Amino acid sequence: MVTAYDEVLYLGRPLAETHPDRLAALATLFGIESAPVKSCRVLELGIGDGGNLIPMAYGLPDSEFVGLDLGSRGVARAQALADELNLKNITLYCLDLREAPAELGVFDFIIVHGVYSWVSPEVQDHILRICRSHLATNGVAYVSYSTYPGARLREMIRGMMQFHSRRFSEPQEQIDQALALVRFLASAHPGSDAYGAVLHEELESLARRRPETVYHDELSDVNAPVYFCQFAEHAARHHLKYLGEADFSELQDYTYPREVADTLRRLGAKSLIDKEQYMDFLKGRRFRQTLLCHQQVGFDRRVGPERIWNLYASARVQPVSPQPDLHWAEEEFRSPEGASLRSNHPLAKAALLILGELWPQALHFDQLLAGARRRADVSSGDDAVLLGDVVLAAFATGLAELHAQVPHFVVDVSARPAASALARLQVRTSPIVTNLRHQSVRMEDQLGRQLLVLLDGTRDRASLLNNLAESVCSGSVVLEREGAAVRDPEAARRILDGQLDPSLAGMARCALLER
Repeated sequence: MVTAYDEVLYLGRPLAETHPDRLAALATLFGIESAPVKSCRVLELGIGDGGNLIPMAYGLPDSEFVGLDLGSRGVARAQALADELNLKNITLYCLDLREAPAELGVFDFIIVHGVYSWVSPEVQDHILRICRSHLATNGVAYVSYSTYPGARLREMIRGMMQFHSRRFSEPQEQIDQALALVRFLASAHPGSDAYGAVLHEELESLARRRPETVYHDELSDVNAPVYFCQFAEHAARHHLKYLGEADFSELQDYTYPREVADTLRRLGAKSLIDKEQYMDFLKGRRFRQTLLCHQQVGFDRRVGPERIWNLYASARVQPVSPQPDLHWAEEEFRSPEGASLRSNHPLAKAALLILGELWPQALHFDQLLAGARRRADVSSGDDAVLLGDVVLAAFATGLAELHAQVPHFVVDVSARPAASALARLQVRTSPIVTNLRHQSVRMEDQLGRQLLVLLDGTRDRASLLNNLAESVCSGSVVLEREGAAVRDPEAARRILDGQLDPSLAGMARCALLER
């Protein structure tokens, strides 16, 4: 059977929120003892072309991965990539979710991204039935879906896009015309009226997305958002209960004025589901990444600092001040995404400085505590509690990340550097590759892409220079100086000699080099 996903292939990407490392860390925060990340079993329903699942299988060779999807074209592409990487720990099925075999077994983590709201109620039932039947006792299931009230606005735009695109037969023409309609509508409202603001916001959102996502979201036959409380009720009918969100910051209410937060807590005093539904009303939320567990599993949402002590932390964070004071003056730390945290405690500031300097590496809490004590030259019996609170606050604001294990990339460039085999394959056909932190990295320049291909662990610095110079002189890679292409071998080598080490260091900072 030819599906819409065979007609227009949905190009997958890594979703850090779905990685077993992230899910296990969140389970630990809530007091659930999950399976070790390095030897777990993972099931993904709706794998597309494997853009999310295959990097996990590559990065966790001692774990087992199973993927299901109805689109034969995507599954074939995923299988070809798995074969090229010689992955022995992944099994892929091309079938309807309603035909999932019972012998799949039990999984520590189940991932269902971008499926629930785009299938019929019958298939939605099967998704949750699979989660109940195949999730390990202490397992965690991730299910994403569109939510009201925020989805009401996109639903309005979607209806107009579908009305206009229905007269065209070819998928690409449908996409082009649907986007053209939104541009046309927005052009008629250059002012700041409410309707125009919605149109312009949606147009900006659509412009950031890939065409195939528009085809499978806005132009799909099924696109059925739900209220969070409806999803929670559906999960409860399958004996699954709400654990939290994959983005921990989405669970926080500190961003609201105190009187709003107090009212929110009173409204949700008797029911967490009610509180989360009111949170959606406040945010106008249109999408959730919900975590579920078995109904009988006990956990505690009162996350204390001691839950941090067995985890690792990382943070791409810098102090606002060029010379931060490690004594008792208040300092602010920020991430490139805009998250921030202020503290006047020497231990907290020292820890954030250490994490920023070591990025993208992760440190175990004990190592971070010891390093912060040395840097701040302080020590007391309350340090572990205080630092646990700081790391937890940084995680809640999106400033820091928590890990159940240390990712296996390296930040030191060896004599014969080796890049991820997956990234080396991906960069041959796309400038966007997946790093070893399960994130997308865009390789902006042609020279960097060629260098990545060469990093198979067999070449030393001299060999890399020779190979790059040959590529430049042959014209397969363009190297420019003062606006003119360089073709002279000696000139090319001199320029490349100055660029090679920074390029290798940059790849290490992007978590592309492996042990």
